Amino acid sequence: MELRKINKNDAKAQWEYTTALPTDENGLTNPYNGVSYDDYIEKVLPTLISYEHPVNMPDWFVPETYYYLWDDGRLVGEFRIRHHLTEALKSGAGHIGYSIKREERGKGYGTEGLKLTLQEARKLIPEDEIYLRVNKDNIASQKVMQKNGGKVVGEDDGHFFVRIPKYFDCGMEKENYWFRYRTGAIIVRDNKMLFVKSKFGGYYYMIGGGVHLGEDSKSCVERETYEETGVKCTARRIAIICENFFRGVGGAIDGKDCHELEYYYLMDMPKEAIFETSTDDDEKLEWVALDELSNNDIRPAFLKTELKGVIEGGSLIHVINDERNTY
Repeated sequence: MELRKINKNDAKAQWEYTTALPTDENGLTNPYNGVSYDDYIEKVLPTLISYEHPVNMPDWFVPETYYYLWDDGRLVGEFRIRHHLTEALKSGAGHIGYSIKREERGKGYGTEGLKLTLQEARKLIPEDEIYLRVNKDNIASQKVMQKNGGKVVGEDDGHFFVRIPKYFDCGMEKENYWFRYRTGAIIVRDNKMLFVKSKFGGYYYMIGGGVHLGEDSKSCVERETYEETGVKCTARRIAIICENFFRGVGGAIDGKDCHELEYYYLMDMPKEAIFETSTDDDEKLEWVALDELSNNDIRPAFLKTELKGVIEGGSLIHVINDERNTY
């Protein structure tokens, strides 16, 4: 099974699919239903190909790439990726539209085709999530999106609005258990360390975030630091490895039994670096004096006593920390 970008070599199969596709089916519009082969070759195909790199189009037009799903020499589906979102698309059709040939439905092509299309979309789109919309009566497409990590975030009279993460963190959930592989950044300046102040309870925790599938921990901590602070720092070395158990507070992990494997890196920053005052999630960034760590609510709590040693040149430490019954 493969996803092929629209092209001239597959013109006959693409035309057969396009001319048979209804004008509007489950919200996917097709103005070329019934088009002749000659018109498809002369007008439609060049137009659809040009949508990827549009020229002389109105300001509201969003670049769009057409792909076709092939299996064993047969074209079985069409997938379209809009390269970015306008306000109308955010509350409308989103990034991806697709259809599967009627006689090929119920065979798993929707799920596999969307999986391949998401791989292409992640290379193109600037947004942090991939937006989709599905009709409320289209149960099959709802299942396709769910199998690809989609979650319903809203609805209107006729549709559900679905989001799929652009990247998946290394983690899992089962019942009330929540696991994540995470990195943290130890950023120190003038004997002060930069922390995030949680909007759920006001405690401090380390800048960082979940490692993406296929990403190493060093790349993760450098990426997360830049995303949260606006400064490109370099990871010098791992200072702490922590197996952290705690009870989630607020947001999506509220009340969950949380388990994180955490790599904390000492970071080097550019001279005269100017850090943001809040993260990309609108949580405050605050400097805490190293001599005052013990007087603040810092989580995990062992950081109050162990951070200063590793900052001053101590060797790598491994901590098993269990705060499930502490807070």
